[in-house]
Amino acid sequence: MYELFILGELMNNPMHGYLLHQILNGIVGPTRKVSWGAIYPLIHGMLADGLIEQVPDEQPEGAKQGRGKKIKTYKLTDEGRIRFFRLMEEPIPYSPDYELHFYTKLKNFELISKELQFLILHQYKDYLRYEIRHEEERLEYASKDERIPGGEQKYIQIFFRHRLEKLRFDEMWVMQLIESHRVDGQGLERE
Repeated sequence: MYELFILGELMNNPMHGYLLHQILNGIVGPTRKVSWGAIYPLIHGMLADGLIEQVPDEQPEGAKQGRGKKIKTYKLTDEGRIRFFRLMEEPIPYSPDYELHFYTKLKNFELISKELQFLILHQYKDYLRYEIRHEEERLEYASKDERIPGGEQKYIQIFFRHRLEKLRFDEMWVMQLIESHRVDGQGLERE
């Protein structure tokens, strides 16, 4: 997911690692941070794989980043461009990071075909339906399990219902996006 993020950010303009780190942390939100220890090894690996390259240093003498290091700017290579499109086409595995991965793809929609946008939206809809079925099963189980004390059972059910409502809201949202693609006549039908 972070590789896709970096490649997507570099599709339009070269950027330095500090800015990539700053943007990524803005996307993941206030309670989850991506460390330098995760970003820089990834950047170095992408350099080694030929997906990105360092832009020749054009800084005036003496221009340095906060800790006395020169700012390194990176740009996408042709291999990186190919990798970006492959990652956009790959289905997202179901995991705790699924939504963040989906949003990383969503922010890059302007760079891909309408057909691929439509496919990604349908994959997200399928993921949400999988999660909805799971929450419905948990709610039913929690309401019937006599081993759970009554007071605890009440609040477990409140939580599961709340989670179910959020998932159904997200499903409605993605269905509206799918419908807007369908109305535009630029999406492909897939049910």
